[in-house]
Amino acid sequence: MSKILPVLLAGVLGVGTAAAQSSASVQTDTSTKAQGSAKAGKSGKKVSGAGSSSTSTSASASASAGGTSADLSSGTKIDATLAGSLDARKNRVGDRVEARTAQDIKQDGKVVLKKGTSLVGRVTQVQAHTNEQTQSELGIAFDHAMMNGQAVPFNATIQALAASQSSVAAAAGSDDLMMSGGAMGAASGTARGGGGLLGGVSSTAGGAVGSVVNTAGSVSGNAAGTVGAATHSAGAVGGLTSAGRLSSNSTGVFGLQGLSINSAASSATQGSLIVSPVRNIHLDSGTQMLLSVTGQAK
Repeated sequence: MSKILPVLLAGVLGVGTAAAQSSASVQTDTSTKAQGSAKAGKSGKKVSGAGSSSTSTSASASASAGGTSADLSSGTKIDATLAGSLDARKNRVGDRVEARTAQDIKQDGKVVLKKGTSLVGRVTQVQAHTNEQTQSELGIAFDHAMMNGQAVPFNATIQALAASQSSVAAAAGSDDLMMSGGAMGAASGTARGGGGLLGGVSSTAGGAVGSVVNTAGSVSGNAAGTVGAATHSAGAVGGLTSAGRLSSNSTGVFGLQGLSINSAASSATQGSLIVSPVRNIHLDSGTQMLLSVTGQAK
Protein backbone atom coordinates (compact mmCIF):
# COMPACT_ATOMS: atom_id res chain seq x y z
CA MET A 1 0.00 0.00 0.00
CA SER A 2 2.82 2.41 0.88
CA LYS A 3 4.44 1.65 -2.51
CA ILE A 4 1.26 2.16 -4.56
CA LEU A 5 0.46 5.63 -3.15
CA PRO A 6 3.61 7.37 -4.45
CA VAL A 7 3.02 5.84 -7.87
CA LEU A 8 -0.55 7.18 -8.01
CA LEU A 9 0.57 10.62 -6.91
CA ALA A 10 3.27 10.71 -9.61
CA GLY A 11 0.70 9.71 -12.21
CA VAL A 12 -1.72 12.44 -11.16
CA LEU A 13 1.03 15.07 -11.22
CA GLY A 14 2.14 13.89 -14.68
CA VAL A 15 -1.37 14.16 -16.10
CA GLY A 16 -1.79 17.69 -14.63
CA THR A 17 1.48 18.86 -16.08
CA ALA A 18 0.63 17.46 -19.51
CA ALA A 19 -2.78 19.11 -19.41
CA ALA A 20 -1.25 22.45 -18.44
CA GLN A 21 1.31 22.23 -21.23
CA SER A 22 -1.38 21.30 -23.73
CA SER A 23 -3.53 24.26 -22.63
CA ALA A 24 -0.60 26.65 -22.90
CA SER A 25 0.24 25.31 -26.35
CA VAL A 26 -3.34 25.76 -27.50
CA GLN A 27 -3.42 29.34 -26.17
CA THR A 28 -0.10 30.16 -27.82
CA ASP A 29 -1.22 28.67 -31.13
CA THR A 30 -4.53 30.52 -30.95
CA SER A 31 -2.79 33.81 -30.13
CA THR A 32 -0.32 33.33 -32.97
CA LYS A 33 -3.10 32.58 -35.44
CA ALA A 34 -5.10 35.54 -34.23
CA GLN A 35 -2.13 37.89 -34.65
CA GLY A 36 -1.35 36.41 -38.04
CA SER A 37 -4.96 36.82 -39.10
CA ALA A 38 -4.99 40.41 -37.86
CA LYS A 39 -1.80 41.22 -39.75
CA ALA A 40 -3.08 39.50 -42.84
CA GLY A 41 -6.32 41.42 -42.53
CA LYS A 42 -4.50 44.73 -42.25
CA SER A 43 -2.13 43.85 -45.06
CA GLY A 44 -5.00 42.65 -47.21
CA LYS A 45 -6.93 45.82 -46.56
CA LYS A 46 -3.94 47.95 -47.45
CA VAL A 47 -3.25 46.06 -50.68
CA SER A 48 -6.90 46.10 -51.58
CA GLY A 49 -7.07 49.85 -50.96
CA ALA A 50 -3.98 50.52 -53.08
CA GLY A 51 -5.31 48.38 -55.91
CA SER A 52 -8.65 50.13 -55.76
CA SER A 53 -7.00 53.55 -55.79
CA SER A 54 -4.75 52.62 -58.71
CA THR A 55 -7.64 51.15 -60.67
CA SER A 56 -9.79 54.19 -59.96
CA THR A 57 -7.05 56.60 -61.06
CA SER A 58 -6.33 54.59 -64.19
CA ALA A 59 -10.01 54.35 -65.04
CA SER A 60 -10.47 58.07 -64.47
CA ALA A 61 -7.54 58.96 -66.74
CA SER A 62 -8.72 56.50 -69.36
CA ALA A 63 -12.25 57.85 -69.23
CA SER A 64 -10.98 61.40 -69.49
CA ALA A 65 -8.79 60.63 -72.47
CA GLY A 66 -11.40 58.43 -74.07
CA GLY A 67 -14.13 61.01 -73.61
CA THR A 68 -12.03 63.75 -75.17
CA SER A 69 -10.97 61.69 -78.17
CA ALA A 70 -14.55 60.51 -78.69
CA ASP A 71 -15.66 64.15 -78.91
CA LEU A 72 -13.33 64.68 -81.88
CA SER A 73 -15.75 63.09 -84.26
CA SER A 74 -14.98 62.55 -87.93
CA GLY A 75 -15.46 65.73 -89.94
CA THR A 76 -14.57 68.13 -87.11
CA LYS A 77 -12.70 71.14 -88.53
CA ILE A 78 -9.63 72.49 -86.68
CA ASP A 79 -8.29 75.98 -87.41
CA ALA A 80 -4.56 75.71 -86.65
CA THR A 81 -1.26 77.52 -87.11
CA LEU A 82 2.02 75.79 -87.93
CA ALA A 83 4.61 76.05 -85.14
CA GLY A 84 8.05 75.92 -86.78
CA SER A 85 8.97 75.82 -90.45
CA LEU A 86 9.03 72.83 -92.82
CA ASP A 87 11.23 72.43 -95.89
CA ALA A 88 11.34 69.63 -98.45
CA ARG A 89 15.12 70.07 -98.75
CA LYS A 90 15.81 69.78 -95.03
CA ASN A 91 13.16 67.61 -93.41
CA ARG A 92 13.25 63.82 -93.28
CA VAL A 93 10.56 61.15 -92.91
CA GLY A 94 9.64 60.83 -89.24
CA ASP A 95 10.44 64.44 -88.29
CA ARG A 96 8.05 65.93 -85.74
CA VAL A 97 5.46 68.42 -86.96
CA GLU A 98 3.59 70.67 -84.53
CA ALA A 99 0.71 73.08 -84.94
CA ARG A 100 -1.47 74.92 -82.44
CA THR A 101 -5.19 75.57 -82.49
CA ALA A 102 -5.93 79.19 -83.43
CA GLN A 103 -9.24 79.23 -81.56
CA ASP A 104 -11.42 77.06 -79.32
CA ILE A 105 -12.73 74.04 -81.22
CA LYS A 106 -16.29 73.10 -80.29
CA GLN A 107 -18.27 69.92 -80.81
CA ASP A 108 -22.00 69.90 -80.06
CA GLY A 109 -21.65 73.25 -78.30
CA LYS A 110 -18.84 72.04 -76.00
CA VAL A 111 -15.17 73.03 -76.22
CA VAL A 112 -13.14 69.91 -77.03
CA LEU A 113 -9.85 71.63 -77.91
CA LYS A 114 -8.88 74.90 -76.27
CA LYS A 115 -7.11 77.67 -78.17
CA GLY A 116 -3.37 77.04 -78.14
CA THR A 117 -3.65 73.25 -77.85
CA SER A 118 -0.62 71.50 -79.34
CA LEU A 119 -1.39 69.24 -82.30
CA VAL A 120 1.43 66.81 -83.06
CA GLY A 121 2.20 64.89 -86.22
CA ARG A 122 5.10 63.71 -88.35
CA VAL A 123 6.56 63.93 -91.83
CA THR A 124 5.44 60.85 -93.76
CA GLN A 125 6.93 61.62 -97.16
CA VAL A 126 9.45 64.11 -98.51
CA GLN A 127 10.99 64.84 -101.88
CA ALA A 128 13.07 67.86 -102.86
CA HIS A 129 12.80 69.54 -106.25
CA THR A 130 15.83 68.56 -108.37
CA ASN A 131 16.77 68.27 -112.03
CA GLU A 132 15.81 64.61 -111.93
CA GLN A 133 12.77 65.06 -109.66
CA THR A 134 10.58 67.81 -111.11
CA GLN A 135 7.92 67.65 -108.38
CA SER A 136 8.60 68.56 -104.76
CA GLU A 137 6.52 66.62 -102.22
CA LEU A 138 5.85 66.85 -98.49
CA GLY A 139 3.54 64.44 -96.63
CA ILE A 140 2.22 65.38 -93.17
CA ALA A 141 0.06 63.32 -90.80
CA PHE A 142 -1.36 64.61 -87.51
CA ASP A 143 -2.09 61.83 -85.00
CA HIS A 144 -2.55 63.29 -81.52
CA ALA A 145 -3.18 66.38 -79.41
CA MET A 146 -1.58 67.16 -76.05
CA MET A 147 -4.19 67.95 -73.41
CA ASN A 148 -3.40 68.26 -69.69
CA GLY A 149 -0.16 66.40 -70.24
CA GLN A 150 -1.90 63.48 -71.96
CA ALA A 151 -1.74 62.47 -75.62
CA VAL A 152 -5.23 62.31 -77.12
CA PRO A 153 -5.09 60.25 -80.34
CA PHE A 154 -6.88 61.26 -83.52
CA ASN A 155 -6.24 61.30 -87.27
CA ALA A 156 -6.53 64.50 -89.30
CA THR A 157 -5.74 65.55 -92.85
CA ILE A 158 -4.93 69.04 -94.14
CA GLN A 159 -8.00 70.37 -95.94
CA ALA A 160 -6.57 73.81 -96.73
CA LEU A 161 -3.39 75.87 -96.41
CA ALA A 162 -2.86 79.63 -96.40
CA ALA A 163 -0.05 82.10 -95.90
CA SER A 164 0.46 83.40 -92.36
CA GLN A 165 -1.74 86.26 -91.24
CA SER A 166 1.28 88.58 -91.12
CA SER A 167 1.99 87.85 -94.80
CA VAL A 168 -1.64 88.50 -95.70
CA ALA A 169 -1.62 91.76 -93.76
CA ALA A 170 1.60 92.88 -95.49
CA ALA A 171 0.15 92.12 -98.92
CA ALA A 172 -3.06 93.92 -98.02
CA GLY A 173 -1.07 96.97 -96.90
CA SER A 174 0.77 97.00 -100.21
CA ASP A 175 -2.52 96.88 -102.11
CA ASP A 176 -3.89 99.77 -100.03
CA LEU A 177 -0.85 101.89 -100.78
CA MET A 178 -0.94 101.22 -104.53
CA MET A 179 -4.63 101.95 -104.83
CA SER A 180 -4.40 105.10 -102.70
CA GLY A 181 -1.51 106.38 -104.82
CA GLY A 182 -3.38 105.77 -108.07
CA ALA A 183 -6.54 107.45 -106.84
CA MET A 184 -4.65 110.45 -105.49
CA GLY A 185 -2.89 110.79 -108.85
CA ALA A 186 -6.27 110.87 -110.57
CA ALA A 187 -7.50 113.49 -108.14
CA SER A 188 -4.44 115.64 -108.79
CA GLY A 189 -4.92 115.36 -112.56
CA THR A 190 -8.55 116.34 -112.26
CA ALA A 191 -7.60 119.40 -110.23
CA ARG A 192 -5.03 120.54 -112.80
CA GLY A 193 -7.48 120.05 -115.65
CA GLY A 194 -9.97 122.34 -113.91
CA GLY A 195 -7.97 125.49 -114.76
CA GLY A 196 -9.51 128.58 -113.18
CA LEU A 197 -12.66 126.80 -112.06
CA LEU A 198 -11.38 126.63 -108.50
CA GLY A 199 -14.72 125.73 -107.02
CA GLY A 200 -15.15 122.86 -109.47
CA VAL A 201 -11.62 121.69 -108.81
CA SER A 202 -12.23 121.62 -105.06
CA SER A 203 -15.47 119.75 -105.52
CA THR A 204 -13.94 117.25 -107.92
CA ALA A 205 -10.85 116.75 -105.75
CA GLY A 206 -13.02 116.30 -102.69
CA GLY A 207 -15.04 113.65 -104.49
CA ALA A 208 -11.87 111.92 -105.63
CA VAL A 209 -10.44 111.90 -102.11
CA GLY A 210 -13.71 110.54 -100.78
CA SER A 211 -13.53 107.86 -103.41
CA VAL A 212 -9.99 107.04 -102.27
CA VAL A 213 -11.13 106.62 -98.68
CA ASN A 214 -14.06 104.43 -99.66
CA THR A 215 -11.95 102.36 -102.02
CA ALA A 216 -9.22 101.92 -99.42
CA GLY A 217 -11.81 100.84 -96.87
CA SER A 218 -13.16 98.32 -99.34
CA VAL A 219 -9.65 96.95 -99.94
CA SER A 220 -9.01 96.68 -96.21
CA GLY A 221 -12.27 94.85 -95.64
CA ASN A 222 -11.67 92.39 -98.48
CA ALA A 223 -7.88 92.23 -98.53
CA ALA A 224 -7.75 88.72 -97.11
CA GLY A 225 -10.04 87.34 -99.77
CA THR A 226 -8.32 89.32 -102.55
CA VAL A 227 -4.83 88.13 -101.56
CA GLY A 228 -6.03 84.55 -101.28
CA ALA A 229 -7.81 84.59 -104.62
CA ALA A 230 -4.80 86.03 -106.39
CA THR A 231 -2.57 83.03 -105.60
CA HIS A 232 -4.94 80.14 -104.87
CA SER A 233 -4.26 76.64 -106.19
CA ALA A 234 -6.25 75.15 -109.06
CA GLY A 235 -9.63 73.88 -107.87
CA ALA A 236 -9.42 75.71 -104.56
CA VAL A 237 -12.75 76.49 -102.89
CA GLY A 238 -13.53 79.08 -100.23
CA GLY A 239 -10.75 81.35 -99.01
CA LEU A 240 -10.04 83.67 -96.12
CA THR A 241 -12.50 85.46 -93.87
CA SER A 242 -12.41 89.20 -93.17
CA ALA A 243 -10.30 88.31 -90.11
CA GLY A 244 -7.68 86.77 -92.38
CA ARG A 245 -8.28 83.13 -91.29
CA LEU A 246 -9.31 80.20 -93.47
CA SER A 247 -13.07 79.73 -93.64
CA SER A 248 -14.39 76.34 -92.49
CA ASN A 249 -15.45 75.33 -96.02
CA SER A 250 -12.08 76.10 -97.62
CA THR A 251 -10.18 73.47 -99.58
CA GLY A 252 -6.89 73.91 -101.42
CA VAL A 253 -4.03 76.38 -101.00
CA PHE A 254 -4.27 80.19 -100.70
CA GLY A 255 -1.48 82.76 -100.80
CA LEU A 256 1.28 80.14 -101.32
CA GLN A 257 2.06 80.25 -105.00
CA GLY A 258 2.94 77.00 -106.75
CA LEU A 259 1.66 74.73 -103.96
CA SER A 260 -1.36 72.41 -103.99
CA ILE A 261 -2.74 69.51 -101.94
CA ASN A 262 -2.93 66.15 -103.72
CA SER A 263 -6.16 64.87 -102.17
CA ALA A 264 -6.02 61.65 -104.20
CA ALA A 265 -2.75 60.68 -102.51
CA SER A 266 -3.88 61.70 -99.01
CA SER A 267 -5.07 59.13 -96.46
CA ALA A 268 -5.79 58.78 -92.74
CA THR A 269 -2.53 56.93 -92.09
CA GLN A 270 -0.18 58.77 -94.48
CA GLY A 271 -1.82 62.13 -93.94
CA SER A 272 -1.87 64.87 -96.58
CA LEU A 273 0.47 65.24 -99.54
CA ILE A 274 1.50 68.78 -100.47
CA VAL A 275 3.07 69.07 -103.92
CA SER A 276 4.72 71.69 -106.12
CA PRO A 277 5.88 71.23 -109.72
CA VAL A 278 7.73 74.58 -109.81
CA ARG A 279 9.73 74.92 -106.57
CA ASN A 280 10.78 73.29 -103.33
CA ILE A 281 8.02 73.22 -100.74
CA HIS A 282 8.69 75.54 -97.81
CA LEU A 283 6.14 76.34 -95.12
CA ASP A 284 6.99 79.17 -92.74
CA SER A 285 6.13 79.13 -89.06
CA GLY A 286 2.69 80.73 -88.81
CA THR A 287 1.33 79.09 -91.96
CA GLN A 288 -2.42 78.60 -91.59
CA MET A 289 -3.85 75.08 -91.68
CA LEU A 290 -7.43 73.89 -91.77
CA LEU A 291 -7.45 70.31 -90.51
CA SER A 292 -10.29 67.82 -90.88
CA VAL A 293 -10.58 64.96 -88.37
CA THR A 294 -10.92 61.59 -90.10
CA GLY A 295 -11.21 59.40 -87.00
CA GLN A 296 -9.38 58.23 -83.88
CA ALA A 297 -5.79 57.05 -84.30
CA LYS A 298 -5.10 53.40 -83.44
